[in-house]
Amino acid sequence: MGRRAVAKPSETEAEKDLLNDESFSGRQFITALARGLDVLGAFRVGDPPLSNQELARRCRLPRPTISRITHTLTELGYLSYHEGFGCYELGGAMLTLGHVAKASFDALQDAIPIMSELAAFSNANVGIGTRDRLNMLYLIVAKSPSGIGLRFEAGSKMPLIQTAMGRAYLVSLGGDEGETLEARLLKRYADEADEVQAAIGAARAEYAKHGFCSSVGNWHEDVNGIAAPIRWPAMADTLVLNCGAPASLLPRKRMLEEVGPKLVEAAQSIGEMLQASDAAKAAHWTGKADAPARKNPQDMS
Repeated sequence: MGRRAVAKPSETEAEKDLLNDESFSGRQFITALARGLDVLGAFRVGDPPLSNQELARRCRLPRPTISRITHTLTELGYLSYHEGFGCYELGGAMLTLGHVAKASFDALQDAIPIMSELAAFSNANVGIGTRDRLNMLYLIVAKSPSGIGLRFEAGSKMPLIQTAMGRAYLVSLGGDEGETLEARLLKRYADEADEVQAAIGAARAEYAKHGFCSSVGNWHEDVNGIAAPIRWPAMADTLVLNCGAPASLLPRKRMLEEVGPKLVEAAQSIGEMLQASDAAKAAHWTGKADAPARKNPQDMS
């Protein structure tokens, strides 16, 4: 896509309700449930309690609909209501879900030394993320040692097509899954379909040649990024490793020629580490299953 970027969505557009997207149609899709989950997903780290009005704005839903959803979620414990403020925050039931979900990614903690080494080499922030609709969601982050860089934390999101992480995710997909995501992007950016298709084509060519994808001023004019997929077969979705920093800290030439190969190596090492961890867990549980059941001492007479 060159130096010209697909227009960055406004905050409201980036949070656009996609329930009318054709990819969400079908007899099995429960719209009411999806809207409830959208409300839960509207909360961000650092938010104050949110009003129905603010939730309606973020979710692009009518206030009466939001009121019914927040009432239901409060009754179930997924939201808590503050009488004094007339606002909502995530409730205790969400903590349980979050704890269970986090356990699925605990193995990523073992990747921190590899990520930190790459951050020191590249002088950039390093993250691992996966897709959330048409955004990329950070799961874990290693900060640049310079302390100067992009402000991303676990849970941060950024647009898919404008970023190296999103492009690496897209080109790593195959078959119907990749075609479906590409179609959704073209629909989302219908006014810039030619630029989106050009960006996807360039990303595929770059990945085929180098094993990574880059973004040079495509998200923000002064921000560069580079990313490569992580092979982790046990993970239902694709993970991506990225480096991102202001262009002054991560100039294009060094990013592509020096950091790129290191990033590909790091992604491969993390993938191998995760697969080895899975194999060790499988052996552990298989051993437990094969072990003879312990007898109750009281039965041994």
